Amino acid sequence: MTDPDDRARQLDDLQARVEAVQARRAKAETRSASAAGRTTGQMGLGFRISVELVATLAVGTGMGFVLDRWLGSSPWLTLAFFMLGAAAGMRNVIRLATAAQKKVAEDAERKTET
Repeated sequence: MTDPDDRARQLDDLQARVEAVQARRAKAETRSASAAGRTTGQMGLGFRISVELVATLAVGTGMGFVLDRWLGSSPWLTLAFFMLGAAAGMRNVIRLATAAQKKVAEDAERKTET
């Protein structure tokens, strides 16, 4: 038979090994999840930027076209609102890119602290 102290020591050793494996597994899962989130986040940001740019151009051009038809001033309001849509789209792109850059810098700073 085994000594109760020996058995307790074996259980403590087993518990320590289980905790070490769990810690390694959690660290690996965190690493892979952050890498996946970074990849999909960048792709999502790219899609968002392109959609916002196209949407602002479409809305501006559409508004100008409708006003031109209503007021009979073709093509001047369409061109003017196209330019306004382009300016609004660029403003949105710059705003999104600045926010994304700030987030990347914060993530890098947080990573160096750890």
